[in-house]
Amino acid sequence: MADKGDKSMPRDKTTETYKPDTSSNVSVSSSKAVLVSRFSKEVTDFSSQYGSETSISYTVSNLAGRSNIFPAYGDFTQAAVFRTYGPWWKNVTSSPRKFKRTPPNFISEDYVELSFDLDVFPCKIEVWETYNPGSVVRILACDTASGTDVDDGRVRWQVLWEGKPEKCPDKSRIFSPTLREPLFKTSLIRLELCSTLCHYYTELDCVCMYGTLNPCSDMQSILKQAPSFEVKDCSDADEIVSQTMKYINTLSVSSHQESLDENKDPGHLSRETTDVKQEEITPTKVTIDETFKEDPEMGNGYFDDLPDEVIQLILSYLDVPALCVASRTCMLMKKHCYDSLQYTELNLQPHWTQINNHTLDCLKSRCHHLQQLNLSWCGGNRGIMQSMTFGKFMEECGSELSCLYLANCKFVDSEVLRLLSEYCPKLADLDLQSCMGLDGIGLIHLTKLKGLKRLNLYRTHVDIHSLIAIIRTSPHLECLNLGSCSRINNFDEVAIELSKHCKKLKSLDLWRSRTITDVGLRALAYNCPDLEELDLGWCPELRSGSCCYLDLVDKCHKIKKLYLTANRTVCDDDLNAIASNCPDLEQLDILGTRQVSEESVLRVLQSCPRMIMFDVSFCFSIEHEVVNEWSRIFPNCSIKKSFQQ
Repeated sequence: MADKGDKSMPRDKTTETYKPDTSSNVSVSSSKAVLVSRFSKEVTDFSSQYGSETSISYTVSNLAGRSNIFPAYGDFTQAAVFRTYGPWWKNVTSSPRKFKRTPPNFISEDYVELSFDLDVFPCKIEVWETYNPGSVVRILACDTASGTDVDDGRVRWQVLWEGKPEKCPDKSRIFSPTLREPLFKTSLIRLELCSTLCHYYTELDCVCMYGTLNPCSDMQSILKQAPSFEVKDCSDADEIVSQTMKYINTLSVSSHQESLDENKDPGHLSRETTDVKQEEITPTKVTIDETFKEDPEMGNGYFDDLPDEVIQLILSYLDVPALCVASRTCMLMKKHCYDSLQYTELNLQPHWTQINNHTLDCLKSRCHHLQQLNLSWCGGNRGIMQSMTFGKFMEECGSELSCLYLANCKFVDSEVLRLLSEYCPKLADLDLQSCMGLDGIGLIHLTKLKGLKRLNLYRTHVDIHSLIAIIRTSPHLECLNLGSCSRINNFDEVAIELSKHCKKLKSLDLWRSRTITDVGLRALAYNCPDLEELDLGWCPELRSGSCCYLDLVDKCHKIKKLYLTANRTVCDDDLNAIASNCPDLEQLDILGTRQVSEESVLRVLQSCPRMIMFDVSFCFSIEHEVVNEWSRIFPNCSIKKSFQQ
């Protein structure tokens, strides 16, 4: 990615941008229904972005409004761009742990929620992709028209489409998959993306929604009246998973079950929280506990003949919804499905549409041995989960907890961190990225967690005082993400404190840390010899002339990932030093560097045999033809050279 100065001005919308006519509410009318089209009005929530919090370049907010880029193809600052792409982010020291029991069809890595200025029954959604298309894997609609029942935690989401990421030709496109029939009006759409297959950053231009003001039984005929664009039908769902889970549903022998006994645990992940056609989305109805009369002739089937250990092993392959279904088959299965040893590791992120206060209340009784918990994306913007409920859950289930992921959780506030510090003494891995409800006062509670090894504070409002206090009480810290922490006004001081108190540091993300200089970098280089990952992208105060990069690679020989993105002063001397001192280097980003030659880049490729990713985009002395030749000579290294059409 280059800075805005490297890009062309937005294209003239009246002459070069293709768009549907949205000048009035009613676009097309027929005797049966009225078709309306709208571009998104506002971005209400998102998981990450390439751009900074104080800029409009490469930010997700660029998705709001009409097209600025299409049909051009290439790297434009006016696009919406997420933070990561490709597989390289998943195979490094700082990558998040992989949770067991993650449904194979849950592959989403990023999301964005878009509001529109009119509630409609959506029949067509267009995602205008202008660079490296193919990453949209899920489209959901929220039932905004009927409101939210906060007390019961009911917010209806419907999956309109889901599929797999794909490799696409290098050209812009309007992605418009065939949608499921909408169950309600909506003015809030959510896109989920997986950029694993993309060879560079995905860039989105805008999103347009077509819909009817009233229910329509013949959406296809209505759609024929809409403006025609190049549309790719990607409506095929994962039929194998769907049919398998439907079959599992038929295995229940609780056909004679009675009403829920009020004295029993009535907990459930209500079917109403997602889609009436639940079997099409999450084929198992997620019911935590139901009381039933067991057929005495049926008994427990052949499961009585199996050792408990074998049953536990079989059940360990089921995710939470499947466990809940299995618990309804017989009393023996219920006993095993409720065993707390089945809940030492709990990944609720794939089921974020169904997680609310009631969910946590009902899970408390079986999570006394909980060690890893992923609640990322749960709770949303609609208040269906409160900090008090989460606190009660931690009080009962947090004593053994060592890993907790709360990325993009809106319910996380100062009180949540206070409760974590009180009830989770063994916490070592904590992800708080994009928890915008936190401030420095709340984060100070983390000083009570003496065993922290991994801490992700990306896009939080942490300030320098609370951060330094955390650093001084975290001598075991190995991975720290401070990317886009815009409220820290002196990163040199932060780096110096890290060099004094966190000698075991292996990974440090300082993405867009605008105030770090050679002073801070040199302190890290001389005192943190185990550094394997260092992201210094978009740190404008770092100067190659100070020899800070030379000192870094001279002292830190274990470096595997080094991002010097948009640090314009990187030169041949720096690359030659990297080639001489970093034999284990796997990823190097020198995007936007104007002072490197082809010879020094080639030397790095020759001297670092483990290199798998090398970004030389907007290095103007490096020609595309040369990059193509290097790609042929070094087939195991993905060499990046972004461009503008």
